Amino acid sequence: MGEGSSKLNNLRKALKQNSANVAEVELDGVQLSDKAVRRLSDSLRGNSVVQQLSLQRCAVGPVGLQHISDVLCNSVVTCNIRTLNLSGNRTFGAVGAQCLASVLETNRVLENLAINNCDLRDEGVEPIANALCRNRTLVTLELGTNALTNSSAQCLGDALKLNFKLEGLSLWQNELTGQGAQCLAEGLQVNKTLVWLGLGSNRVGAEGAWALAESLRVNGSLLWLGLGANELGDRGALHLAGLLQGNTCNLQSLGLGGNEVRDEGAVHLAQALKNNTHLRSLGLGGNQIADQGGREIAELLQHNHTIKKLLLSSNLLGDSAMAHIAESLAVNSGLEMLLLAANPFGDEGGKQLAAVLCNNNRSLRVLDVHGTRMSKQGEKEVVRNLHQYSSLTKLGSAYGAKSSQHVTEAAGLARKQARQREEQRFIQQASSVATTHLY
Repeated sequence: MGEGSSKLNNLRKALKQNSANVAEVELDGVQLSDKAVRRLSDSLRGNSVVQQLSLQRCAVGPVGLQHISDVLCNSVVTCNIRTLNLSGNRTFGAVGAQCLASVLETNRVLENLAINNCDLRDEGVEPIANALCRNRTLVTLELGTNALTNSSAQCLGDALKLNFKLEGLSLWQNELTGQGAQCLAEGLQVNKTLVWLGLGSNRVGAEGAWALAESLRVNGSLLWLGLGANELGDRGALHLAGLLQGNTCNLQSLGLGGNEVRDEGAVHLAQALKNNTHLRSLGLGGNQIADQGGREIAELLQHNHTIKKLLLSSNLLGDSAMAHIAESLAVNSGLEMLLLAANPFGDEGGKQLAAVLCNNNRSLRVLDVHGTRMSKQGEKEVVRNLHQYSSLTKLGSAYGAKSSQHVTEAAGLARKQARQREEQRFIQQASSVATTHLY
């Protein structure tokens, strides 16, 4: 008996007993035949304890998904599953999507559904969108990496006009263009409940940015918008700056990384945000912002103390920009996270930044300076000073990451290794954030 079969059998026994210890079922990566899914589904029938079911990358096909659907649609013998993750099952496609649509039509418990990378395509999303028009329980829906086009955006935009429960929608890494963004924008003009919308890695362009900006002038509910890697350019940044300038938009987080934004776009955004009191997080990593844009961002930080997270990794910020940013941090009391990895500033810029953080600034908690052009000795000196004198709790550097948990020699090798793992997790997290640009 394989490890996966043994795990499944033990799990089924616990489910049959309605064990209070099994509130979450996670079988990610275990290859499940239709027969295995049927047995699992039978074990879930009538179980009132399990609230989360994750079957990512389990090769669940349309027949297996029908078994799951039967359990979730049963109004006589109900189950209590509130979160269902089926991401990475690329074999159920549009046929399986119809089963999920039936779930959304009848189930009154399910709140979170993730079906990323399931090869749904437009024909799979259409029945799901239609079901959303009548569903009153689903809170989040993830549809990333499903080869969706503007046709799906049209269906989902129409659903947003009728659905007043959904709070989060992810359409990351699909094939939407400006036309698709326009369809979603039309839905947002009516919808007042959606809180976050992830559109990273599509191709909405400046046209799509304009449509979304116009819709957010009347939509007061959306707080998080991810537009990373969407070919926005400076023109798209200008459209969004116009939205932010009046301080009437309630957006709290805006991801614009990987969009070929240059100094011109950065200047527009920075000037628009000087008096904005809503935005808390701004992602501009992976663009082409150089010293002129950096100076304007520094000027922004002198006026705006509301922004807590600023992602500037992988731009073209040199020593001149760092000098201006350091000067601004001396008076800024709001910024808590600043990611500057992979920018071309050297020892001088690093020293100016460290001097302010060690002597003047006490609000910044997270700083990442990986992959800059500081010399080995220069970065070591910067890191040493920041460790000793700054208020940072997380510092990303090739020469000694800092975490809030201090490790002494008496702690021994085990605690030292635990610290190294914690530091590595932070480095990976910071790099991930910088790479995904708040999608």
